Parts: sequence; C-alpha cells; structure tokens
Amino acid sequence: MLADDYPPLSMDYEVTGQGCKCRTKCGTSLAASSGAYKCDWCYTHDNCGHWDLTGHYDFCIYPKMNAWEAQSHKQKEDRLWNNINAKENVGKSSPMPSIFYSLTGALKESMITTFDDQWDVFPEGREKVIHHQGVLCKFDLDVTSHEFTGLFSSGKSQGILRLGSATPSDGAIGIHPGASFKFLRSGVRSANFVALSAAPTTKNYDFFWRSMSNIVSPAKALQATGKFQQASGCINQVGLSDICKNSQDGKEVGSPVFPYEIQFDPAEETKGKMKTKKMAPLELMSQLSDIRAGSKLFDVYTYSSPTAKKEGKREKFGTLTTTSQCVQSLYGDNKLFFRHQRMEEDFALKPEWIPSATSDACKASDKPISNWQCASPSQNAPSNFAASNSSSALMV
Repeated sequence: MLADDYPPLSMDYEVTGQGCKCRTKCGTSLAASSGAYKCDWCYTHDNCGHWDLTGHYDFCIYPKMNAWEAQSHKQKEDRLWNNINAKENVGKSSPMPSIFYSLTGALKESMITTFDDQWDVFPEGREKVIHHQGVLCKFDLDVTSHEFTGLFSSGKSQGILRLGSATPSDGAIGIHPGASFKFLRSGVRSANFVALSAAPTTKNYDFFWRSMSNIVSPAKALQATGKFQQASGCINQVGLSDICKNSQDGKEVGSPVFPYEIQFDPAEETKGKMKTKKMAPLELMSQLSDIRAGSKLFDVYTYSSPTAKKEGKREKFGTLTTTSQCVQSLYGDNKLFFRHQRMEEDFALKPEWIPSATSDACKASDKPISNWQCASPSQNAPSNFAASNSSSALMV
C-alpha cells in the first residue's frame, strides 16, 4: 500500500454482519434469499454465514474505518480534495447514462447501502446511477442562528459540496438540480446530507432558479415501485440529527438540537447568471465549474419542526459561500459517497414530530432502523471494523 493510500478510505475485502470475509464482491441479485435486489451480499470464506444450494453467503456491511476516522477534519478534507483534483480525475466527468439506465440501475442497487455505508467512498462495484455527473466545491457554511448544535451551531464550518442534476439536463423530463453536503469531522465519521429541488422542470434550466430542500417527495411512479421503501418508511426526506451530534473538531453534543427541514434559496448574486434554455449535461457541468471561490451560492433557512412548517415559521439560518473553484472530477462522479440518514433516527429523538410529519410519502415512526437493515453487525464482526449503531431518506 502506498503512503498516500494510508489510512485507507475503504477495506481491501468486505466484511459481513456475522463477521465473515467475502470471497466475491458485494452486490444485489434477484434471488429471494437476498431480498430481490434489496440487500448487498457476498459469497464467504470458511463456510461462514448462511447457506443455500449455491454455497455459503452473508449480508455485507460497510463498517467504520477507525484509522481513517481518527484523523483531523483538515487531514481528511485535504486527502479527499487531493483525490478530486488528481490529474487523472480533475476536469473530467463520467459519461451521463440514459434515464432508462438510471431507473433500472436504481432498481437493481440496494437502497439500504445508501444509508448504512460508513465510508466516504463507494464500495467497489457500486456506482452513482442517479446524480451521475456533478461538480465539487469547498465551502463555508456561516450559521447565524443560535438554535441548533454541532455543525449547525453558530459560526463557520467547512465542507465539500457536490452540485448536479438528478436527471440528464437534455432529457425529456428536464433538469432536476440537487446538492450533496459533506462535513469532515475530527475523530468521528463525516456528516452528510442531501437536498433537491421540488421536481424536474423544462420551464427554466438555470440551476439556481429554484430552492432546494432535504424534504422532496419522489415521483409517484417511483414510489409505486416500492424500491425506496426498502430502506426507510419516510422516503421523502433525510434526517439532520447526525450533523448536530458533533462539532467539526469532533466534540460530542449531549443533547443534539436539529431542524426538521433545511432550505437553500439561491442568493441574489447567483440568480440569473446561468443559461435558462435546455443544455447538454456537459454544458451544465461546464457552467457549474465556472463558479469561483468566494461565490455566495445560497441563503439558508430552516423550519424547526413539522408544526413550524405548517405555520409558515421559516427562520434565517445562514449563508453558504464557496472557498474554492468548483471542478468536474471523475473521483466525485465515481468514488465519493454522501451517506444519507434515515428520518427514523430524527423521529426517535423527536417523537412529537411524528403526527405532523406523516404523509403519503412518509410513514413517520420511531421504529428501530434494524427494521430496514439486511444485517446488523454481530459480536462476531471484527472489533476494528464494528459499525456505528446510528446507521444512515431522500434517495438521490
């Protein structure tokens, strides 16, 4: 292993819920025993795990990487940013697949891994089938609110932002802007969440025409597949409690305070600077990669609870400003992973939200997340790779 590859961001071999070592890559299959494309699994060594007529197998977990997580947030951010800007990666985008490929790919991948992968990178063999292309920028989140804790407490925190469309920008259903946020934290895993605009549109192709939020209902056709419901009972949103559990220096918060919804309104200086007519995906990437360091992209607002949202009590939270040039990168398209958090984790801490948050797309509950997991780490799992109990709903 090269010095630049240590500490590793992922494992050289996969490990399973029963502590088995995989002899094949992890992935899904149509087999009923693996939940018909629901669960990642592998064939195992040494007769470990479950057995059927094809051999011994077990369900994959992607547990915490102690050596990687132990570093400072600055060390981890620098490592990822160097990979993003490596000469073989920077200035390039992965080819944009067709909408048909994205839909079939999503149906064949485990949505559960979107929440339970503890790494900052994808497991080998997994790919982005939605939000396939994006640009990456470093940013400052300047929080002026004094209401929340952890990374959402008042002051500045730093992260890596990925901007891209969930759908091909030149496709029939139009552009669907989205954003992914990664905050590296010292001594603990990164905090991640995602936001999306309300729906695809062909009315205006300006990426910064509309707001984005962590609460967006999937299209009815996608809901009907039941695919997203395999990973969470609340498929129209992602939780925000994890980001409020630790500060950037890793200090743990005793009682995290977190918002129900976060909204990103395009800043006035950002509006109207991009083309409004249909464009090819690489043209969109080119426009986004023109964003320079020091660009204020968003004014940020929150709703503290479902009740506050129903009553229209939106509060100013802060601003988001880039601290680097935005860049296209094959590493961002093919490797960098933004973990999603199940909303059930937020409901467990705020059960009073459940009645008001329940909707057609959100069967709000504080049920344990094990209800949606294929495998929970057992006592047989190697202690160095023991997964965090708080595994990570917006499926992007």
